Amino acid sequence: MSNGLFVRNRRDGMSFILAASCAIALLFVDAQRPSPLQPMRDSFYEAVEPLFYGLAWPSQSIEELSNNLRFGLQLQSENEQLRQENLLLRSQVQKLSFLASDNARLRDLHDAASVLNSRVLISEIIGVDPDPDRHVLIINRGHGQGLYEGQPVLDSLGIFGRVIQSGKTTSRIMLITDRSHSVPVRINRNGIRAILSGTGNRTELRLQYVPEKSDIAVGDLLVTSGLGLDFPEGYPVAKVTAIHRQADDQFLRITASPVAALDRSRYVLALFEKPVGAQYLIRPEKMKVVPAPSEAPPAVVPVPAARPSTEVTNAPSP
Repeated sequence: MSNGLFVRNRRDGMSFILAASCAIALLFVDAQRPSPLQPMRDSFYEAVEPLFYGLAWPSQSIEELSNNLRFGLQLQSENEQLRQENLLLRSQVQKLSFLASDNARLRDLHDAASVLNSRVLISEIIGVDPDPDRHVLIINRGHGQGLYEGQPVLDSLGIFGRVIQSGKTTSRIMLITDRSHSVPVRINRNGIRAILSGTGNRTELRLQYVPEKSDIAVGDLLVTSGLGLDFPEGYPVAKVTAIHRQADDQFLRITASPVAALDRSRYVLALFEKPVGAQYLIRPEKMKVVPAPSEAPPAVVPVPAARPSTEVTNAPSP
């Protein structure tokens, strides 16, 4: 029994010595440059290379899937952010376009004010009367800034309307197209006088009391005549658009279109100039009955009324 164990241990020792000798020999041979074992090493690597791919595939697949999910969410988030930024930029472009148009309108208004000989006050339209049958707007100036009832208002193109009610910081202005609005005008070409009235249509006015034989033509410019209480002379109001002659009527049926941009203007000019004859034309409510001798009927004598305390005296601009 002991002899068999000794023989087996001796055999194992010899195998170990032989294996160690082979390993040392292989290390010695492999240490040569170039190594004679390099082709064998390359062949062995190529044989086990698919195994490396197989072992690495699960981790690579999981990492790729994770990257796709992460980048997909990131791209989705960036896409949403870019969409919001694009929307914001588009809104800013719209605002810039509006500001550019608004600046152009202000420049036109400033140019119009610079050629006037009387004092004006630039006002902004801030509201519209809710009654659809009335053409009334609200501006951000009132008697605190000197505005008064009946004051003429114009834009950069022509007569816009008149103040019908003045508060401390706001006023209501009636457009010239309102049904209850009228303004004395004359034809700029020949001086024929008439009354221009609103029709309730923002694009149409009616010229009243023009005799059938009058010299008037389509395209004639109508300007203020200065014969009323409010509008001074010489400001453009409208252009004649159509003339209709009726056999049974002694007056012409004439329509005109306003020159002012009634539906587009945002800023207007409150004009402090009054007609030359306004001091001689007294409103009916300012008339006073003065007793007369018993043999004569009572006479109506005009008595000049005091100016409102908020009225600004007409004076040329410096």
